[in-house]
Amino acid sequence: WKPSTPGTRHKISIDYAGLGVYTGPPHPELSAHVAKTGGRNNTGRITTRHRGGGAPKVVRDVDFDRQRVDGLPGVVQRLEADPGRSGWLALVKYSPEGQLPFYRYHLAPADVKAGDVLMSGHGAAIKPGNVLTLRDVPIGVPIHNIELVPGRGGQLARAASTSAVVTSKQDTHAVVRLPSSETRLIDLSCRATVGQVSNHLQRSINHGKAGSRRNLGWRPSVRGIAMNPIDHPHGGRTNGGRPSCTPWGVYTKGKRTRRRDASSNK
Repeated sequence: WKPSTPGTRHKISIDYAGLGVYTGPPHPELSAHVAKTGGRNNTGRITTRHRGGGAPKVVRDVDFDRQRVDGLPGVVQRLEADPGRSGWLALVKYSPEGQLPFYRYHLAPADVKAGDVLMSGHGAAIKPGNVLTLRDVPIGVPIHNIELVPGRGGQLARAASTSAVVTSKQDTHAVVRLPSSETRLIDLSCRATVGQVSNHLQRSINHGKAGSRRNLGWRPSVRGIAMNPIDHPHGGRTNGGRPSCTPWGVYTKGKRTRRRDASSNK
């Protein structure tokens, strides 16, 4: 950006028009307005701090499992930017024989463009955008949108420019290395999409000013040391004396928060 104002001096944004990514209104049948919560739950108490305000939100209905379109070729109509996620979406048109055509939103892989044909289910080719079970995915091929439970829909590796890799296979499970470098055992019947999630430029974005974050629904985050002792353990004029913690006294640096009896540990 040309630094004509202080807010644009350090601003870095994505040129969607130059990349051929659609930024207009979403498909009407696959979107719905969602009410704001301001970080409050059903009792009115704040459960997520620093949330509130922002532009009106329209949620896209993304098909993460694609079981209803198994064996049915779909043609990518366009790539869309979704304000609710970092990766892009692909609007795909399916035309079953003897029926009316319908549309679906899918996560767009990095190498998919308008006009490409996507397939899902057994027998699909090993190419970006196709969905297969982990049993059919070769070792070393990047995948995303991975299921944890068969039939539940993809839950892992859905952010922009992320991918996972099957490192080995056992009788009933596959060893998958996730973007966080964690390795997990996942059922071979779970499905995943071949390829890496689109929008590798996401990490380069710089909002440039606080107002851009407010438009996204984020409110200011006040440091604990700037508060009074009644409001935060770090509050008051004296500095130091205790490890960093949350307003409720939970340590923030090094304390393990994962449950030992979590089902995913077994």
